[in-house]
Amino acid sequence: MALKDAIAKKRQQEAEAGIRHNPEIDAKIDKFIQENPELHAKISAYSHDELVRKRIYDIMRTNEQRQGFREEVRQYVEANPDIKQEVERRMKRIPEAQREGAFTRIARSAIATAGMRQGQTAAAGNPY
Repeated sequence: MALKDAIAKKRQQEAEAGIRHNPEIDAKIDKFIQENPELHAKISAYSHDELVRKRIYDIMRTNEQRQGFREEVRQYVEANPDIKQEVERRMKRIPEAQREGAFTRIARSAIATAGMRQGQTAAAGNPY
């Protein structure tokens, strides 16, 4: 069965099952598959369990990177009292349940604002 036929059959099955797709993303994926048939063949040979584990690993790695970034921001804020004071001032308005998620966003904004006021750049010690 040709790749085009296999994709059409799979889409038909998914349509019957009620799975929704974004046509623009599907077109990009189809183009990528056509440009990289070796990669498609390699991935198609994986078992379902291997694919699930690889996807979970990708999610896990992304979460670790985010956590590392949050920790770097937290350390930078702790090392800069003026930024820490500004972050604490802004955090007072945030409900307790939302503070952990909002901290990084608020801290990045405060760091950027402080950097603009002081004329700092990434080369001058502001990594954000």
